[in-house]
Amino acid sequence: MIKFFRKIRQKMLTENKFSKYLLYAIGEIILVVIGILIALQINNWNEEQKENIALKQNLLIIKGNIESDLVLLDSLKTVREKLIPNYKKEQLTFFNNNFNPQTTMEAARCFDAISFRANTSGFEALEKSPYLSLINGSTIHKLLLEQKTAIETVLITENETNNTIDDLEARMSYITDLNIGYASLSMGEDELKKANITMLEIVKFLNEMHGSILYRNIIAKASIRDLTIIPQYSALIQINKDVIAEIDKITKD
Repeated sequence: MIKFFRKIRQKMLTENKFSKYLLYAIGEIILVVIGILIALQINNWNEEQKENIALKQNLLIIKGNIESDLVLLDSLKTVREKLIPNYKKEQLTFFNNNFNPQTTMEAARCFDAISFRANTSGFEALEKSPYLSLINGSTIHKLLLEQKTAIETVLITENETNNTIDDLEARMSYITDLNIGYASLSMGEDELKKANITMLEIVKFLNEMHGSILYRNIIAKASIRDLTIIPQYSALIQINKDVIAEIDKITKD
């Protein structure tokens, strides 16, 4: 092709057709420029394709993280929802001034520290990558930021709840021997016999704990978790599902 154009130029020059040669030269330059622009466009398109593929891979990692988080969130939410009625039932015994060992035993699970730790490694990697700019201002970006805020909200509430329980439990340990309580919650009947812990001792401990202001404060805090942490779990679960749905839209092509 190059030899072909060179022969044409040489023929025009030998025939003194300068004006035609000039037009031809300009045309040739234009063709070269167009070729360069097309090559650049193809190169840019290839780069965009590579970036889009990398972005989709990042989003699929985030989706995997969220799917694992949803399993854990559903489990924690279910556990908390099952425990809340026990706390409310125990709270009624305070108001009615009565004591039921079984009710107190079931409510003693309020001392359990339940925590959700989200796997945010996928989103953190995306934030540090050059591909975040590809979704700036988009629906998926807004949802990911909402999810980040929802995770932080849950973390703050859980930390406040667990720190309050730890503090009250520590203060209780100064005025009450909690060993029998821990044993009654963690040991089976045979283990309790081996430890020479009788049911009478357990009931006595539960009765003392039931009358403790510190314990009653813990139960009061625990009984309103359906108004505090449970709605936050539900909100985070919904946002996670929305993020997954949006990622599916982006990655299905």
